[in-house]
Amino acid sequence: MKNIGILGCGWLGLHLSQHLINKNYTVKGSTTSPAKLAELKAIGIDSYLVNLQDTEEAQLHEFLEDLDTLIITIPPIRGEESTLYQASFQRLIPYLQQHKVEKVIMMSSVSVYAPSETPIAESCTAYSNDPTSRQILAAEEVLNRATGLTSCILRLGGLFGPDRKPVRYIVNRGMLDNPDLPINMIHLNDIIQFTTALIEQGFDSNVVYNLVSPQYKNRLDYYSKEANELGLTLPPLGDNDWKTHREIKGDRIVQQTGIQYQTT
Repeated sequence: MKNIGILGCGWLGLHLSQHLINKNYTVKGSTTSPAKLAELKAIGIDSYLVNLQDTEEAQLHEFLEDLDTLIITIPPIRGEESTLYQASFQRLIPYLQQHKVEKVIMMSSVSVYAPSETPIAESCTAYSNDPTSRQILAAEEVLNRATGLTSCILRLGGLFGPDRKPVRYIVNRGMLDNPDLPINMIHLNDIIQFTTALIEQGFDSNVVYNLVSPQYKNRLDYYSKEANELGLTLPPLGDNDWKTHREIKGDRIVQQTGIQYQTT
């Protein structure tokens, strides 16, 4: 039996928590919304009100107590130029060390990578200058530099799942830009299965995995399949901006866990 903490029970954190509870893990989950505490408790999550920028120490200590693994799913503020996101991770480190929470998994993003003409694997060190991407990379580095922690960074593609359909945004927008460029997406089920495997199999310190479904040829291929599934009509196709080309390779996690992408 392992005690798992989910720091940030948003869309991804909530689904992941439910899956782990169904596998008989004990799950502590956090939210920044007092109104959401009852919702988390109703599905079996031991819920806590945690905001890394202003949470009282007692609440943070209680959340981290007796955890074997912490999974961080809190996102940065998009476009924010400040270092608040990085500072939140820095504030967390001493508490992790004090409570001997040695295993940490961070849900990061493939947006940290700069555009590239060639496929991008985890060894790539050419990073984006986008403010949000810089925030994410800085937070990764905080975890990787911390002593006493074994950290695993999961750089996720765009999220989609049974109750999250990005194609609806494209249809409402009225234009599908960059139809021939690669698309880097990851289904909720794949995130859950790979994360669970890492919890059960273990992982090395400071390891990075890209999680991107390999089954889509380009943006048009992905959105066409999603639109057909929902009975939607795609809007007209826009131009291709090849300067933004990024094809992320996500096969390292398959080699590590022995699990194939499902994308169902």
